[in-house]
Amino acid sequence: MRIIAAAAAALIVSAASYSDTSTYPQPLADALTLGYDAPDDAVWRFTMRVSMNDDAMELRFDGAQADGEEWTLISPASPDSLSGELADMWVDMNTPDDDDDGDEGRSISVGSGGGLFFTSETARMIAGNVERTSGGGYTFSPDLDPESDEADAMAEHLSGELSLASAGHVDRIRIFAPSSFKPNPAARVHEFEMVMDFQRFEGLPAPVMTSMSTVVDVSALFQRQQQSVRFDFSDVEYVEP
Repeated sequence: MRIIAAAAAALIVSAASYSDTSTYPQPLADALTLGYDAPDDAVWRFTMRVSMNDDAMELRFDGAQADGEEWTLISPASPDSLSGELADMWVDMNTPDDDDDGDEGRSISVGSGGGLFFTSETARMIAGNVERTSGGGYTFSPDLDPESDEADAMAEHLSGELSLASAGHVDRIRIFAPSSFKPNPAARVHEFEMVMDFQRFEGLPAPVMTSMSTVVDVSALFQRQQQSVRFDFSDVEYVEP
């Protein structure tokens, strides 16, 4: 099961190298150890609201169902009422995965691997140059996929911000472009932002993602494309095998 989101966001979540957290301030170093990698056969159930530009749909996910049958549309009442982009997303979500389809670079997986948990992979996004802010949060350099030329071209233009909850876990990660930039001569990124929010729930082994949003505004080949996507997760259930 996949959810198609902004292509630039996928450059961020594929970090591959570990950073040395021993030099980080102790509260942050401790928070980055609170991840949990869920086993592949764990069962997730949750409600998700997808807001894309000015449209929205609400769905229920049940990981115990067969691949391609996990999603139930709650709102609107019929898929025929979905707009073009959301309709395409609905079709993709109900299409069984194909590991050879070559789409991994533009998709975000939810309900598989680490699922909605804060994971070690998430922690690796905080790659270095960590500094405490006057407001009690942290700034950092994001970690990008070292094997991606696109990610490498974006890396020097992105910044990161992070905050901790009073309970000690990471509750928000924001990765963004402070200003417009050209990752290559043929394109310009006018705006890029990804925000992930996490919350602790009793009985679960790690913080759970409760929302993720991306804003992308890009010009390329004399065309400008803008997209704003937000995923909100609620009524989360998790069953360990």
